[in-house]
Amino acid sequence: MNYKQQLEVVQGLFVPPDTQIRMDCPFCHNKNTLSVDTTSNNIGWYCFHTSCSAKGKHQGEKDMTYVNSTFKKKEENLNTEFYVPDNFKILDSSDKARQYIHKNNCWEAWAWGRADIKYDVKQNRVVFMIRHEQKAHEFVGAVGRALSSVTYPKWYMYGNKDVPFKCGLHEHNEAVIVEDCASACAVSNILTGVAILGTSLKQSHKQSLKSYDKLYIALDRDATTKAFDIANELRSEGFKNVEIKALKDDLKYFNTEEIKEMFYG
Repeated sequence: MNYKQQLEVVQGLFVPPDTQIRMDCPFCHNKNTLSVDTTSNNIGWYCFHTSCSAKGKHQGEKDMTYVNSTFKKKEENLNTEFYVPDNFKILDSSDKARQYIHKNNCWEAWAWGRADIKYDVKQNRVVFMIRHEQKAHEFVGAVGRALSSVTYPKWYMYGNKDVPFKCGLHEHNEAVIVEDCASACAVSNILTGVAILGTSLKQSHKQSLKSYDKLYIALDRDATTKAFDIANELRSEGFKNVEIKALKDDLKYFNTEEIKEMFYG
């Protein structure tokens, strides 16, 4: 496909503004290889699969709506109050939602209260609630994972988009940076899981990582180059104890004992 055709396809995915997500590629049909970035009034896309040539960037118009929203965003506090939608129900509302957290090793994190997980009946998503770092009883946003292959985008962000999802918030001195919320839950028995919801590290993410003695970076296997970029970026900003963990698969597919073996032998 040429650039114009690719742009039409990506625009048809209806990725919300100010979002960075990974999803199945509509061009090569490989799983979770397409990165889409709609921040800064742009839309950019790139497929990490070696056989796929999908990539491009489109600059949106900087009209008054863009200017006003940009200035407003600068004035907003990162921990702006978030109102939980009425369509967020308890996890037991959906068998598929319960099956998802069992299959992806999130059950323990939910059962022990390290993660607050709900079900969005309107969008048919498992929803991982993002807690305020200083006030654990308050939420600043949420991340929803589609339970159907026909629902796009696969990952959807509600509320504040600058705060990462953390699991095991204050229980550990070491943290691991992962791509998705399920992986953050799976690792939370032994480390704090920090889901950056993609392969880009925002400045606000770095602020929330300063309290940890050691940081691991464990992105998907096809994002190894990006993991090295993030490690170098952190080290250049004063993070001294940063280690990359090469994965043979996503952390959410491993149980606690297997993850403990990966990190500590």
